[in-house]
Amino acid sequence: MEAVSGRTEALPNDPVKKKTAKESTDSKEVKADVKTNATGMRRRRYTRMPLSGPLLLSEEHVHILRFLAECRFLSLPQVARLIGVPEKGTRRRLRVLFDAGLVDVIPVSRVAVAPADAPNDSSLLFGSAPNIYALTASGLKASSNAGVAEEGAGRKIPAYGPRNGLFLAHELAVRDVRVWLEAVRRATGPGPQIGRWQVGQEAWFEVGGPANRASVRPDAWFAYELNGGARPVVLVGLAEIDRGTERGDRHWWAKLNGYRQLFEEQEALTAATGYINARVLVFTPNAQRRERLAATLADLVRQANLPYEFLSHFWLAEHAVLSGDDLAAPVWRRPGVSELLPLVSPKVLASARSED
Repeated sequence: MEAVSGRTEALPNDPVKKKTAKESTDSKEVKADVKTNATGMRRRRYTRMPLSGPLLLSEEHVHILRFLAECRFLSLPQVARLIGVPEKGTRRRLRVLFDAGLVDVIPVSRVAVAPADAPNDSSLLFGSAPNIYALTASGLKASSNAGVAEEGAGRKIPAYGPRNGLFLAHELAVRDVRVWLEAVRRATGPGPQIGRWQVGQEAWFEVGGPANRASVRPDAWFAYELNGGARPVVLVGLAEIDRGTERGDRHWWAKLNGYRQLFEEQEALTAATGYINARVLVFTPNAQRRERLAATLADLVRQANLPYEFLSHFWLAEHAVLSGDDLAAPVWRRPGVSELLPLVSPKVLASARSED
């Protein structure tokens, strides 16, 4: 992996640097808000209740608004990991934002957002799914006022609900990648930055000419700067969430053809990311699926008479890898390579950090 000359971008620094004396007591006030409310009624999951006092946005509240503005919706565990606060405390903060009308709770069944490898039995019929949160129009405006979302970010809010369960399950898996990047950044200390994060249609690439134009559609892509020096070392990743639901090879055959064009032509990749190199990061439900898919990709490349080196663009890992924060952990499979590899070698990481 090498840095490529050209533009580099980074997210702005966290907008809230210090707490004022008034803000430092906010955690206690938030706790009181959750225990009681103006009517003394028990709080219901999908029903807003009056706050017991004025809303005071803490540093964590602002970070929640920032990440929801960026990701559009997140689960409770995802928000907790992003802001570095235990789930219980994160739930209290989100409850305040919900009662204030700044976030919505998306109603969805547990079975709809169960992991792809969850047992197909009666256990999915009981219990509830983790809360999934999205900003309201008021929340988007508050995010803009706090300087953590672009001006005019108040785009139309989709009406997510139980009928969107399968879509939400896939999209939450995509957002696990964004949460993982934040965990990696936090674990490595000052310097690394998530320079770019694009998801959905904003992550697509148009390749080919007028006669053979096609879209390459990763679920997301990112540019992660491994250091903060004058010569940034950047990992560009094109994320693919594989839930193991596709039958046959047609889906990945089409994917391979699209990525072949993207890497051969380079113009679309460079125009969007600023770099000529990228890795396709495929996240599978489990190790068995990872191994099967790696073998499938190797077979398809042979059948298409593509150069063997083309496989070096593809890196596969279990989705559970996203719960970690170590880029040097040997948990990645490259098709055609027998041993598991680190996504970034310790040597490259050490060299990048020496440039800070």
